[in-house]
Amino acid sequence: MCNPFEGCFSVLKAHTKEHLALDREAICDRSNLADRDGNRLTIKERTMRFLERAVRASIKYITPLIVTKMELHARDSVNAAESMEDMVYGQ
Repeated sequence: MCNPFEGCFSVLKAHTKEHLALDREAICDRSNLADRDGNRLTIKERTMRFLERAVRASIKYITPLIVTKMELHARDSVNAAESMEDMVYGQ
């Protein structure tokens, strides 16, 4: 992987999916399509609110340490590619 943002986004995506899995039953329940004020929500709006909540809860996992690790991994991948070295999947 030559782009550190991809690695960081993968971390965010994994934790977001984990959070959404915990809310799966509520997400699939279509009986309550109203917000706190009683306004009717579309399925898309309601689903988006679950997603936004999951991302807000997951953003804390993008730490300076993760960013640094992803940068170093990308640096090593780019250097190996420039040197025409074989790259091993998963390293």
